[in-house]
Amino acid sequence: MARATGYAVTLGCAHCGSALDATRPEVELIARHKRAVAKFPLALGKRGYLFDQYWDVIGALKRKDALDIWNEYLLFNPYVGYRWLVEYKGDWQFGTMVLDVPEADADGIVWRGERFTSAGPDQQVTATCVIGEFYWRIKAGDQVRCVSFERGDVSLSCEVTDEEVNWTQLVPIAAREVQTAFAIDGRKMPGRRFAQQAHAATGAADDLLAMFAVAGIGAFLALVVMLLLAGPVSRTVGSVNAPYGKTREGVLIGTLEIKRDWQLVSLKAQGQDFDNRWVDIDYSLVDRRTGQAIGGYGLAERYSGVDSDGSWVEGSRGAETLLGHVPRGTYDLYVDAEAHAWPIDATLNPDGSVSMPPDGSQLSTWAQPDAITMTIVAETGALPSGNWWTVLVLLLAWPMAILWWRHEND
Repeated sequence: MARATGYAVTLGCAHCGSALDATRPEVELIARHKRAVAKFPLALGKRGYLFDQYWDVIGALKRKDALDIWNEYLLFNPYVGYRWLVEYKGDWQFGTMVLDVPEADADGIVWRGERFTSAGPDQQVTATCVIGEFYWRIKAGDQVRCVSFERGDVSLSCEVTDEEVNWTQLVPIAAREVQTAFAIDGRKMPGRRFAQQAHAATGAADDLLAMFAVAGIGAFLALVVMLLLAGPVSRTVGSVNAPYGKTREGVLIGTLEIKRDWQLVSLKAQGQDFDNRWVDIDYSLVDRRTGQAIGGYGLAERYSGVDSDGSWVEGSRGAETLLGHVPRGTYDLYVDAEAHAWPIDATLNPDGSVSMPPDGSQLSTWAQPDAITMTIVAETGALPSGNWWTVLVLLLAWPMAILWWRHEND
């Protein structure tokens, strides 16, 4: 039975899916759908109370564009007119026809004094299923061009055909409010986006926490394996005074014992209380038996100052160097070190006096010539922390990607 008698132009049979022309007395058959009518969670004939008015569901459309498919329901109140309910993957919007056409410009549109920005390029939208009553002639396969504009949660949708242009204001409405208003069975309510896809097949509990747990256990096991492979620890500590302007060479720091076929050796250098300077450190790990040396390099640098944005600090007074695959044996660690200042270097003479720059300018407090004491700590059994972090990132990549996807589509 038609609820909008005198208004409706097209009727759609809820049983066979046929579209009927209501403008002729004999109600001529226009077309018959080739496939069964899609199941809509909101049934025709339902009455609900939304926005202080009672509404009858008189029509339903299933539409799609190049990427998505959604449902649209035509509501009718004889005293107010037509409204729309739009449902897309569990999210609902309430639509009202716009009679005062927005003004367009290069940045979007302006409607009732408020600016709306484009939500994306226009799309060709196709009606795939039509049931119920409508105030215009429509059938499955009909197409329109659609473009949307947004301002916060409110959007304006424009539909263009060869005959007319229609604007609709859409505001969000909670799914529970729609369910309550029309007394929809909760089992028929569409789930929200990702949750609907993730749980529809089995209804199983969310396994994202389990994935994070597996990743954590895997990272812990990887750490245990690395600790076992690192082997016993041999440690030596010493220091070197890095002079300003020249290199101090061949300072013996101490002796290390490599007790496995090969081990990693960590070399850490740490200075105190220097700014706007850097220290170059060259390491030589010399095998007592063969005399062969394994070299390494470290750089400790720290800078600070004040600019238009305020105080700033860069770098570190410490540096770590990792020597990999050091063979079994007894090694002596020698260090060469040299300090530098910024923005200008001075020169230390053999007698210890200081040669000033050629222009005779005085050194700033940033460039006072002295030695910088660096403490050197060398030990075997080092862990390749970079490898462990790589393992952790790989283990967490999949659950983190799922978590981000859910957040973006929730």
